[in-house]
Amino acid sequence: MRHWTLLIGLLMALCAPSAAQVNDETHIEVNGAWARPSIEGRDISAAYFQITNLGEADDALVRAETDAAHMVELHTMQMDGDVMRMRQVEQIALPAGEMVALQPGGLHVMLMGLTRTLSAGDSLTLTLGLESGSSLEVVAWVSDTPIPNLLEPDALTTAALEADAAGTFVGRVVNPPVQAQPFSAPGTISDDQRLSDTDGTWRVLFFGYTHCPDYCPLTLVDYKEVKALLGEQAVAVTFVYVSVDAPRDTPEVLRTYLDHFDPEFIGFSADDLTLRRIQPDYGFYYQRLMGAQTMAVYSIDHSTRSYLIDPMGVIRARGLSAPASHMTQPPAAWPKRCGGTSQKGKRMGVGYWM
Repeated sequence: MRHWTLLIGLLMALCAPSAAQVNDETHIEVNGAWARPSIEGRDISAAYFQITNLGEADDALVRAETDAAHMVELHTMQMDGDVMRMRQVEQIALPAGEMVALQPGGLHVMLMGLTRTLSAGDSLTLTLGLESGSSLEVVAWVSDTPIPNLLEPDALTTAALEADAAGTFVGRVVNPPVQAQPFSAPGTISDDQRLSDTDGTWRVLFFGYTHCPDYCPLTLVDYKEVKALLGEQAVAVTFVYVSVDAPRDTPEVLRTYLDHFDPEFIGFSADDLTLRRIQPDYGFYYQRLMGAQTMAVYSIDHSTRSYLIDPMGVIRARGLSAPASHMTQPPAAWPKRCGGTSQKGKRMGVGYWM
């Protein structure tokens, strides 16, 4: 029987912001928007998302529109014994400070009279109208499975949570675990590089850009040091750098940049559509800061988490930092929490169960 143990724990910012589609005026945030593919001969679908009212006043979702359907209604579905009852609702309450989930088996946006076929990988734009009078445009991705695809917590989740409760540094456990969407993009290995090409290994993944003067290179230095600490076990780990700046970070630029740290690190030059599609799985954030007179020179705000993905493509943990002195100690000797930001004298560890 194999025993799952934690060897070295994860890095990055505990308090990094999550990306989302946000209406700054009403403080309404939408995450994980997706819609079901259409079925041949049927012109209906449904859309789902998590909507959060970050403001201090109650609001409500009162309508939704899209050019992908002639008729759009807010619906709820409830089970009465073994009878499914689906009904239109006039509005969906959004209490201040709370999140409301539109999900299969409950609240949803019903799309009727589709104007086009919805196939997995496509997207559609929803305009959400609020009782307060404001509106928010949301991009929903067409998918056979929910986005993010939340899995049932398993034995590995339980073991990691128990280790954390006992004081072992394990990073922030993703509970429930998330099945990461497959994606491909031009990369440092091929023009059509897939994350799934690295299945069978643990992945430590970071979203950054090569013109970053601070956090990105420091993270890659951490990766290099952690790889050395892993020794022979490093063969079971792939370090992945996904650029949020594809216009400048071509595969050639990424290869030269990553070679400065380790030629075995791999990179993806992912475009904005790809990043928007996979964002709900990870919760990363980025925004280009481009002034009118500086279109050729710009910086990017971005979150600083690292993510641990298991050999089956399941996101298991988000990163935290740990003092370098703990890297050579048994996991049980590590503190339960070591702070949330990267500081001098701290190093990133790879959460690794085997």
